[in-house]
Amino acid sequence: IELFAWMTDLIRYRLNNVPERDFRQFLKLIGARPRPAVPASTELTFWLSAPQPDGKLIPKGTEVTIQQSTVAERVTFSTDQDLLIRVPALRYCVTSWARDGADDGGGDLRDVSESLELNNAQLSVFQARPRPGDAVYLGFQENLGGQVLRLNLRCATAQGFNIIPEDPPIIWEFWDGSAWQSLMPDPEHVALLPLTDGERTAMGNRLDATAGLNESGSVILLLPRTSSMKVLTVGGNEIEACWVRCRAYHRHPAQPFYDSSPVVQGFAAESIGGMVSASHVFTVADEELGRSDGNSGQVFRLQHAPILPRPPDTGVETVLVEGLDGVMERWSEVNTFGNSGPGDSHFMLDDLTGAVRFGPSVRDAGGQERRYGRVPPAGRIIRFSQYRGGGGSVGNVGRGTLVLPRSSSNLDYVNAVTNLRRAVGGRDGETLEELLLRGPDLVRTRDVAVTRGDFERLVRQRFPQVSGVHCVGTPDTGAGVPGIRVMLVPVLPGPGLLLIPDDVSLGQHGRELCREVKGYLEERAPLTTELTVTLADYVWVSVTTQLVIQRYTDLAPFELEALRVRVREEASDRLDHLLHPSQGGPSGTGWPFGRSLTRGDVFGLLQSVPGVRYVDQVGFRRVTFAAGRAVLGPEEALLTLDPGEVLCSYEHRITLVEP
Repeated sequence: IELFAWMTDLIRYRLNNVPERDFRQFLKLIGARPRPAVPASTELTFWLSAPQPDGKLIPKGTEVTIQQSTVAERVTFSTDQDLLIRVPALRYCVTSWARDGADDGGGDLRDVSESLELNNAQLSVFQARPRPGDAVYLGFQENLGGQVLRLNLRCATAQGFNIIPEDPPIIWEFWDGSAWQSLMPDPEHVALLPLTDGERTAMGNRLDATAGLNESGSVILLLPRTSSMKVLTVGGNEIEACWVRCRAYHRHPAQPFYDSSPVVQGFAAESIGGMVSASHVFTVADEELGRSDGNSGQVFRLQHAPILPRPPDTGVETVLVEGLDGVMERWSEVNTFGNSGPGDSHFMLDDLTGAVRFGPSVRDAGGQERRYGRVPPAGRIIRFSQYRGGGGSVGNVGRGTLVLPRSSSNLDYVNAVTNLRRAVGGRDGETLEELLLRGPDLVRTRDVAVTRGDFERLVRQRFPQVSGVHCVGTPDTGAGVPGIRVMLVPVLPGPGLLLIPDDVSLGQHGRELCREVKGYLEERAPLTTELTVTLADYVWVSVTTQLVIQRYTDLAPFELEALRVRVREEASDRLDHLLHPSQGGPSGTGWPFGRSLTRGDVFGLLQSVPGVRYVDQVGFRRVTFAAGRAVLGPEEALLTLDPGEVLCSYEHRITLVEP
């Protein structure tokens, strides 16, 4: 017995000292592969050289890269969808005069749309003795979310007395589906816009050259993609439009306010650009791999590895083999040749190395040769129709760095392009060292899902487009069959882009992802398992907070306003990052399933915002959506989540006060 124990201990010692090279080979034999990279995302702003009478389409897949030539090939972003820069159709004009004690534009509405047809309208936008909350609303026929709008206003000269032209007491706002939000631009964003020196001098950081509606000029409004249509009830009639409004707004007690109403003689609107989401992805089309030599097991390599996953069941990104008649034939990608017959047009693609493999021939014990998949005929050209590369932390570039279009064929009349927000969400592919650390788990379960942890681990390993996964048991249906529900959080657009239910559900892509995950897990789960795969249950939250900021006595009013905008934007950005489903949470890898939100999570985060002395109040409000509109619930001090719920950031209410 002692001899057997000694020999066993010796074997264990030797196995624990298996060379790393052998360990890699063991992992390769069981099909373990490093996880691929995940691309970063941002928002690109395209700026036209002049408004186009028929609009301008920026097609999906338009590529923009950074200016540094040394790494430009590695950092290329592609637009995620078509961007249509519309021709704005201004249809309605409505005024609202504030009631006593109301400064939010909630007064009675009067339809003055006929003034849009007049050459010299003489429209008093506020009441004779203006009050904070007086407003003029401009209604457009179509939703202009994601458009860069230029309003050209003809104003009577110096009719609104007693204001500082560089710091007028007005604010432009848009409707986001739940509340009116400010269109005051970030000074850092303004610095990146392709304005001429004359425009920059006339408009300043407010992008307003009208001196408080006291002289003719232009106002540039960057309407976020969250802009929504809204119904206003005016004189008993319901008017649905995409509304923007200019509201009289008393920022601070020392700010001079209007003694009389400004007078506008005419409005004209034009789109001079647009905004669209983009990802760190570049596309390679119609790459020739070579010619077939007629043998089984041929291997070709794509030039730009690693390769991003292909869209399922589209056949757009695949191998093309020249047929006998010269027509290129599409072949199908498979994960293994085990089920491929001699007549199946199958290939395998290694995402990490870019290796394209065709089926091998294997001799069985009887000496018969069996082919697993067709062999491309000798001498025939082999191409790859299209594939996408990119991803990794190198794509997390700063704002204002994506400025060079890689192709100008579809960008006529486009003067400039840039990213006003930094790119986020890029994640490097798994290194060999990380794969080795994960190896023991792979060996332990051998790609089989038994426990809840097994289900979660398999999804993380196989699907890099999933940032979070949680598995729970479901109630017994009465048949004695165990039930499992797997909930997924896909990699979502980075913080800074407001997420709504349509964004997190991902539409058809979300349903396809769930089906793909379910099919993958069903092959590895016990036969009697009732498996359900869904997206996570998202809980939107709006943080209500009051921040006490530093007092500055040596700054001009417009500089103070710019400072307040920066503080508010920084606080909002930090909350968006914390409460992001796939990139937030304490670790930055996504908000954990079922983790409640406490005031302690927020206090330290906001306390460190430059310019904030201390955090006075913090509360949380759940946000639900009904008929496409956001509804805010009552304020809570603790937001408790169920095990399958994940937080998602919504618009926050940030109030700044001075001590």
